[in-house]
Amino acid sequence: MKYWFIFLAVVFMACNSAEQGYQAERSNNVDVIDTVAAESEVVEVVTEGIAEDQNTESEESIPENQLSIESIELVEEQQKTDSVTDMEFESKPVNSETEGIAEDQNIDLEDSDNNNQPVQEPNSMDEEQQGTENPKSLPDITYFATNKSDRFFVDFEDIVAGHPFVGARSPRPHNDAQVYFSSSDPRWRDAKDPSDFPAIYAVADGYINMSALWFYNVVDHSNSEPPWWHVAYGFTLRVATDDGKFIEFMYQMEPYMIPELVGKTKDFYKQFIVVDDGQFVRKGDILGYMYVPSFDEMVGSKFGSPHIAFSFIKQPSTVYAPAIFTEDVVRKFGDIYRNPTEGWESKSFGYDWNRARGLPDAMGWMISGEENPFNDNDVDVFLYDGIKDQEIDASAMVYPADLGFEEEKILYSKFGWGDAVLDDINIQEDWQLLFAGIGGPMIFSIQVSENGEVRESQVFELRPGQNFSLNHKNNFLGDTQDFKVSISDPEGWGWSVAFANRESHFVVPGTTRDISPLCPPGCPPSPNPYKLKSSDGNN
Repeated sequence: MKYWFIFLAVVFMACNSAEQGYQAERSNNVDVIDTVAAESEVVEVVTEGIAEDQNTESEESIPENQLSIESIELVEEQQKTDSVTDMEFESKPVNSETEGIAEDQNIDLEDSDNNNQPVQEPNSMDEEQQGTENPKSLPDITYFATNKSDRFFVDFEDIVAGHPFVGARSPRPHNDAQVYFSSSDPRWRDAKDPSDFPAIYAVADGYINMSALWFYNVVDHSNSEPPWWHVAYGFTLRVATDDGKFIEFMYQMEPYMIPELVGKTKDFYKQFIVVDDGQFVRKGDILGYMYVPSFDEMVGSKFGSPHIAFSFIKQPSTVYAPAIFTEDVVRKFGDIYRNPTEGWESKSFGYDWNRARGLPDAMGWMISGEENPFNDNDVDVFLYDGIKDQEIDASAMVYPADLGFEEEKILYSKFGWGDAVLDDINIQEDWQLLFAGIGGPMIFSIQVSENGEVRESQVFELRPGQNFSLNHKNNFLGDTQDFKVSISDPEGWGWSVAFANRESHFVVPGTTRDISPLCPPGCPPSPNPYKLKSSDGNN
């Protein structure tokens, strides 16, 4: 019996030790879960991007995709950390695209294989699913390398133009993608309620993240001459994680309006968002609506266009190309940004539409490895996983027939990439000329032989750091019929030229809007003139 008692004591001690080890391991695992997003940030989304509006800011060479002043402020706001345990995730009713009625949403994302399927049935949420357990249900960002979303964040019939994420390796980088809306569309002019305006959808299952002033986001242009600003509204949708940080899909709605200037309240945009901070949503759920102002409500210039900016954001400061969508979605997007639904002569045309002119189908173009959410590869055309994309032709081109002349009245045309001399030109009638370059540097010159000497005149130039440019000129050679064209395109971005009969109809993009903005000049002082402070060295 003595030995049997000793044996039982040893077994008991061993079991107790194992239990303690299990508890310690369980505690460590909980710590890991708690730190999956230990730096979850409240985001005040303000990203106007690298390139400023061409009508208000100087167009300087930008060799790298550095963060804009607005993005720097976004980063500063993101660096305010909230522990995941402090967040309240609550199942709240949201509008579902698939059902058209309010339904309770299930907070469990672990069945990630079904993320690309429409949600038909509401599910209940257990209390224990809230809090620190939630981040583990978000997939790693690499999930979206091969499991793309078939739900674009707006309906294509609601937008008139757009551009993909134009990366750091492009002629003029910009750190978000955008879609544009028409201020002359009768659907928006006749709209009465927020739900009459373009719907905004969840691109995937995830959690809504809002800042305190998400409905009054000052986009500042205080260092413009004259200075101006406008108010955006926005939020992010947390859809994935990477190295313990959230990956968030950014929704930044920019109507180019100051609500108070047109008799609206400061919180006017609140009614256009139907979800709450921390709320779980399913792919396809309606998150809100895009307010599209009339032309006489807008500020800025005649060359701004109401839009939504979108991208991926990784805490605390990384911006990624939003390559989350299926090939079919990207093809539809590409068709719209190459062929705006109201044409390039649209009254809603904005200079920023040019960022996409001639680009191939993509969610990102000429991006660096730092802008690639799936791996470290530089990618010319970003549509898939950053690997398969290496095989895609990234060449951009606006062909002569698409420059703007009536095709039947074109007398001579050529296009290409790199340096070229066009020496086969003979035009025997009065002409006009269109020349387009995808990006700078680029020089277009005409050479004429006179009395045994060659006279060369530089006609157009795209500076380094300049994106797509379309240039028009009437005949300046008189009766000269034979001449040569010299094109310098050292980076091989691509060019296109068309000579047409002088009577051919051509509308210069950006010249059809007949209503001037409310301001500038005369805009009230910016509530947050951070650009001005930055330029003075006070930030």
